[in-house]
Amino acid sequence: MTPARSTCLALVTCALAMACDARPSEARRVRAEIEPYLDEHARYDRWARRVAIGDSAFRSRESLREAAFAPLRDRGRVVAAWLVREGPGAMELRHPDAVPALPDDDWVRVLVPEHELEEVSARRATLDIGGESRDVLLIRRTRPAPGDAVLHVTLAF
Repeated sequence: MTPARSTCLALVTCALAMACDARPSEARRVRAEIEPYLDEHARYDRWARRVAIGDSAFRSRESLREAAFAPLRDRGRVVAAWLVREGPGAMELRHPDAVPALPDDDWVRVLVPEHELEEVSARRATLDIGGESRDVLLIRRTRPAPGDAVLHVTLAF
């Protein structure tokens, strides 16, 4: 790619990022904050989509839950996870079981075009996890899933 084309692409990407979020400075700040976690989120996102939450290959919800969260058992930085399938076969799984529902508001949309995740939403929150109040960084990726559904993969770091 030529330097002129690279500069043009960077300017277009920046303009799109600013147009996509009403708070571009907030999106830039959040992007810097989530950067160290993107690769880990991407690895888990790939796993969660392969498990295809709601797949009939699993005999029970518990076996699906075990498979879906297996990669997180040895990951100390991930303190909680949510898999939410909307549409046909709607379902929500949480790890650990007792984590609260995710907040609905104040998510910041962040474009990461140079990363395989492409786009995520993120926010800070204080959640009760394991009977303890914890300040966490939530990162969510929303993409289409098999069967005309949408899968939201959210991790708390």
